[in-house]
Amino acid sequence: MQKQSERPTLLITGATGGMGRACARLAAGRGYDLVLTDLREDRLQTLARECAGDGLSVDVHALDVSDPAAVQAFAGQLGKGPALDAVIHTLGLSPAMAAWDTIVDVDLIGTVSLLEQVRPAMAAGAAAVCIASMSGHMVPPNPDIDGVLADPLAAGLLERIAALPGTPMANSGMAYAYAKRALLAWVRRNAIIWGKEGKRLVSISPGLIDTDMGKLEAESGKEAYAGMRPLVALQREGLPEEIAGAALFLVSKDASYISGCDLLVDGGFVGTFLSQQQA
Repeated sequence: MQKQSERPTLLITGATGGMGRACARLAAGRGYDLVLTDLREDRLQTLARECAGDGLSVDVHALDVSDPAAVQAFAGQLGKGPALDAVIHTLGLSPAMAAWDTIVDVDLIGTVSLLEQVRPAMAAGAAAVCIASMSGHMVPPNPDIDGVLADPLAAGLLERIAALPGTPMANSGMAYAYAKRALLAWVRRNAIIWGKEGKRLVSISPGLIDTDMGKLEAESGKEAYAGMRPLVALQREGLPEEIAGAALFLVSKDASYISGCDLLVDGGFVGTFLSQQQA
């Protein structure tokens, strides 16, 4: 697929959320042409106006990643345009936002499906970054859950999760953590497949980030959240702009030999947590 512009083209999903918006603004400032997706067309149009300038191309597409037909149609559309140089997939649901099955459907199944379907539209040398979570590093291994989630696109996945003994993922918080753990594992396993096409696949695991989603989680679990704050080594919440900076680095040529791994952007939370667990 031939590029039609000298400027790199970046796809950002969940573009109107806190992290997505920060990524879009930073990328626009660095001269990327943008393809922006999220659920609501009106919010996308507002963001497009914020990012447009200096001749940049900003295309918007309302998209529900839990709708397989919509994802397939969107990916087909991408394949007819300029090749993508980068993908930053920020779209996701936190535990307070949905039941366990919807979280798995969006955060794992929808994420993997979208990335695999847009992969053919990516240029050689392109990179995809998906947003995982520090919770995926902290949840303990569970052979039953890990085995079921090893193939996120397997038919009947949600039914098999529901049939696990003791329904270990019925809690939305546990479903979120194990979905993110499975996403981290998927990135590690599939980087070699992407690499044979000259493409990179990486993830970012944010910690406590000051976004609307982060505020919702803090409000829904005040006591637990209060207990987590002291474990952040830097003693503050992260900013969405700090996630954006990490994401734009990972899709840049400066990260051209980085693939198949995760970058914790958590202010040192996981390091502190694991050290205390081992003490």
